[in-house]
Amino acid sequence: MHVTEAEFRRPATVMVTGAGGNLGRKAVEALAVAPWCRQIIGTLHGDEAPDFSETARAKVNLIHADLTRRESGWEGAMADADAVLHCAAARPVPEATWREAAISFDMVQFVGLAALRFGLRRLVFFSSNHVMGGYKDAPLAERIAPGGLTTDLPPAPGTKWRNGANFTDATPYAASKLMGERAVAGFAREEASRLTTVTIRIGWCQPGENRPEGINISGSPGLVGEEPKDPEDQRTLRWFRSMWLSNHDFARLVRNSIGADPAGWPGPAILVNGMSRNRDMGWSLTEAETWLDYAPEDDLYATVPFPEG
Repeated sequence: MHVTEAEFRRPATVMVTGAGGNLGRKAVEALAVAPWCRQIIGTLHGDEAPDFSETARAKVNLIHADLTRRESGWEGAMADADAVLHCAAARPVPEATWREAAISFDMVQFVGLAALRFGLRRLVFFSSNHVMGGYKDAPLAERIAPGGLTTDLPPAPGTKWRNGANFTDATPYAASKLMGERAVAGFAREEASRLTTVTIRIGWCQPGENRPEGINISGSPGLVGEEPKDPEDQRTLRWFRSMWLSNHDFARLVRNSIGADPAGWPGPAILVNGMSRNRDMGWSLTEAETWLDYAPEDDLYATVPFPEG
């Protein structure tokens, strides 16, 4: 039996995997200001040394963990958690190889199995917009009106684009994320489990200040120079810009995905898009608004007057 409305309580202790990465660090900061989150267990890999705010340092306990192995260190720490936010990946960029993507999927499985074993109430998994990357191009793009990219559409893994120097194909990265989505939903459906899961197809949330000007066709953070003149490159840039997720909206999404009451969900596992409220974007926010009470406030095109929306 899954958690009922009367039984649900916001998790007091949350494990954040990949706390030294871009999204992991921002997630720690987002949770640190939530009064109901009393402790954060952050996993690090290698020699990472993230610089957190004083507020976050007061709540976070960092541990070094190899999530590609089932070992007593990080699993033992998870036993003290109520929820886990899984941000970590072997190589969290669209250029990840098939080998790196497979390792990332192994990590999803290990984290999910541990969450079941220790009776966690919530698992949040950061998937990616690249699971729907095929909708950037014809013929799929021709079917999508503003708000039409709902999470019940068939997946089309792998964004393909010219990054200014090479042709990039995100299919391995996207396929790993798609399989992670399926695995996470399966964990939530385990009989007698109290686990509920939220999978978020994260948009474009750059490191640091995350200004819209940093979005460019390279697929990497940086300052945008001139607007591309090639029509295909212009379309690619519009696709990337439309999925901007501001730091403020990201923080709201993190807190809501961890703290949402599942009583009104259609099942124990939900899948949502994670973008800001960017004008005329194809991505639907209806699912996140309905099930997570997510109310994004930022719009890339209101922040910076780019030539086209």
